[in-house]
Amino acid sequence: MQEKFEKLFYTFKPEDGPIGFQSPQTFFRGSDDMPEAMMNCGYQVIKEPVLIKDTPHYHADADEYLAIFGGKLPDVFASWDAEVHFYMGPTLDQMEKVVVTDPTVIKIPKGWWHCPLDVVRVDKTIFFQYVLLGQRMDYVKSIEENGETKRMMFKEGDPAEKKYTVSKWIVINEDGVKSYTDKGAYDDLKAPTGDECIRYPGTVTKPYTNACVLKAQKPVLSKDVSKCVLAMPREITFWGDWCPCPQTYLRGTIYMEDATFDVGYQLYAGEADAEVTHFHSSAEEYCYFMGPDPNNILDFDAEIEMLIGDDPDHLESKIFTQATVVRLPANTWHAPIKFRKVKKPVLFQAAYLAGNWGVIYKGPDRADDEVNASAPHARRDTYEYMGNDTRKCKFDYNKRCNICGKCFRKPEEYLSKEELSK
Repeated sequence: MQEKFEKLFYTFKPEDGPIGFQSPQTFFRGSDDMPEAMMNCGYQVIKEPVLIKDTPHYHADADEYLAIFGGKLPDVFASWDAEVHFYMGPTLDQMEKVVVTDPTVIKIPKGWWHCPLDVVRVDKTIFFQYVLLGQRMDYVKSIEENGETKRMMFKEGDPAEKKYTVSKWIVINEDGVKSYTDKGAYDDLKAPTGDECIRYPGTVTKPYTNACVLKAQKPVLSKDVSKCVLAMPREITFWGDWCPCPQTYLRGTIYMEDATFDVGYQLYAGEADAEVTHFHSSAEEYCYFMGPDPNNILDFDAEIEMLIGDDPDHLESKIFTQATVVRLPANTWHAPIKFRKVKKPVLFQAAYLAGNWGVIYKGPDRADDEVNASAPHARRDTYEYMGNDTRKCKFDYNKRCNICGKCFRKPEEYLSKEELSK
């Protein structure tokens, strides 16, 4: 394989988890691990209550996303029983308390202050993933020095940070409640569905659900914060045994207002060819292939073949058998992705660095068409676009496609006898 493609593959390495976290954990640290990479993320499991970050900071030039799920895939809903408190806001005197009692994704816009991040109850382990859409995890804090307030940039884990006193902040909706839920208060069958979370004109992001019995009502969120918090949908899909459900997916702006990210948390449990050859014209994509158990995410037992190239007629093959991330710069042709020798399921994440996922395929050759051949603008190659903003349900064109998988299965495979007789 050419070096320019070979350098787009990164093999994950195990790391020890800090207090409160399971070991091993692993990270992809953006440009520190791969030149020019524009994404940082982690794979961590929280096993006990822990204050992860105790003071606010912000990232100057990149959005960040936090995924806080149940610790067992693919059913991050049935495996959820925890409570997390998180603080965020556009300024230090406009922080808001966000109470997480469901599997949730939180968007932190660039320049927004965020943290503390306080895991207050863990009765089932939490799968935690941060994603920063930038090259490095640098952040800015407000500190007090010699009677003056300053903003200072730090690198992750910089010991110099501890020498400074952090400026005070104000939580405008703080209610003093330390715990909103008890063990077993969450009912995964009441989690929202994909259909319920799809945003049509006039609808908004769904930050909270009624799936959890509360001891006290959660603090009210402002509109700006509310649209950054999504109680994840429990997607019931009909793809087949090779991709078990329920699935969960942040489908960009389809689910979350102003989203700048689109990512799935899918298990591939059998051999399959994912997608046909395509490229993305407007954003990078990162494909993650991990072990199925977040408690040991590097326990990987499958063979993956990835095709990648400069054009659809000249693709090169890369085969790997370890937990790996593949960076796909915009306009890079890739796929199919071939899952082979799947002795253990594979966690597959297609992470797209834009809120509206879209692909371009090579279309039919029209050079022999008499009308096109005689036209000055005629081209031999044609291309077709498909994206979240154009895809409609095959069975009901008034609905957006939620990728449930019914359209590529026979009705008798997913409908009951009563439904088939109607």
